[in-house]
Amino acid sequence: MNSELKKLLLEERKRVFEPGPYFVQRMMARLREQTPAHNGVWEIVPSATRPIFALVVALVLVFLTLEAFVPTAPRRSMVEAFLEPEQSAAESVWYADSDAPTSQQVLEQLIVLEEGEQ
Repeated sequence: MNSELKKLLLEERKRVFEPGPYFVQRMMARLREQTPAHNGVWEIVPSATRPIFALVVALVLVFLTLEAFVPTAPRRSMVEAFLEPEQSAAESVWYADSDAPTSQQVLEQLIVLEEGEQ
């Protein structure tokens, strides 16, 4: 009886744990029949354009990073701001001669100019 039980257990173990000779083909056929659960970005984009798409995304990220870290140049220079006829009186004080008055005098001039505009 012990040998029959042992024989049965060995047969069951082989059947359960050891796959048959066509196991791989059956599993691959079963996997091909199933549809993917979701379609991501990389499944939508054709395989030929994936490297181009990845390059464009990388370049956009690099450009945005550079824009964030590189300071922007002013729209006009000091000379243009000084010579521009549309500048206000308060703005002309900021671009005054190199012999600039003290900060107290500048503050008084700005206060007087702003009171005069109102």
